[in-house]
Amino acid sequence: MASPGATSSVDNRDRDTRQQVSEKDRVPAQNPKGNETADMFRKLWLKVTDDNGLTLHGFRRFKTSHLLNLRFLEEDIAKVDHQIYQAGLKLGYKASPVDRLGLQHAKRDADAPDVEDVIDRELILRLRGLLKEYDEHLTAFNNIMLMETYALADNSWAAGLRSDLNAFETYKTRLVRVDQAHRSGSRDILRHGLRKCLRAFWFYLRYEGNETSTPRSYASASRIESNLKKSYQNTASLAEFLTRFLVALMAGAFLVVPLIVLSHQSSSQIHLITISVCIVIFCLLISLLSKASNEQIMAASAGYAAVLAVFLSNSSNGTK
Repeated sequence: MASPGATSSVDNRDRDTRQQVSEKDRVPAQNPKGNETADMFRKLWLKVTDDNGLTLHGFRRFKTSHLLNLRFLEEDIAKVDHQIYQAGLKLGYKASPVDRLGLQHAKRDADAPDVEDVIDRELILRLRGLLKEYDEHLTAFNNIMLMETYALADNSWAAGLRSDLNAFETYKTRLVRVDQAHRSGSRDILRHGLRKCLRAFWFYLRYEGNETSTPRSYASASRIESNLKKSYQNTASLAEFLTRFLVALMAGAFLVVPLIVLSHQSSSQIHLITISVCIVIFCLLISLLSKASNEQIMAASAGYAAVLAVFLSNSSNGTK
């Protein structure tokens, strides 16, 4: 007959064995030949072979990380720059007559070290490395910010792959198009405004059917999973078409409206007021909505005024 202690020991071993077996059942079996790089390759292969241009040529720009890196470099350079300036001020040289840097009124540290204690070869090499890195990152970030952007929510398929973002975050996340030409000059206000409206419109459609009591900015992405399966919306192309159409329509209106008014009015005062108002409105809109230079805006305004002057001349001859 087995002793109570031996029975308890056997029971404990059986319980430990069953616990180990149950834990093995809960852990998913892994492919011994699999690795993290291969798993990432399976995911990325779908992106680099997709037919969608947004998926193929869209990349994250990491705007906040770039800015943070530049700010860290800026602070490091500022410390070295402060040491150099204080060493130069401690030399006691007389400022130049113009004093463009304002050294005569610069603040001097009371405990500024001597030049021999600050300026050495190590400091110069460190300054060169920081400036080179800062200039390269600053130029690269400027090029990135000139690239055409789109919202991650515009590409429903790619947005569905990002499990770390909710629906509102996909709407706010911006990616860059490496296959598009860089923006030149200032931003086109009309085109940019249309893109924002279209992006907000598609985002609103994805929330169709949600309860109005739930804030859209905090809604779960799973609640719009069915809407995310809709085809992607390339707001850039649609905004480009609408911008061209609206500009052409506005140009036609600026020619037709004055012509109608001048043809139905015989008073010369009304003619002058109509022409003056149209020229002022035309100049205002072309200054706000156009990226043209000052000379181009002046030429366009003069050309439009000349066309209205011809309309006025023809209407005046017709009334005589």
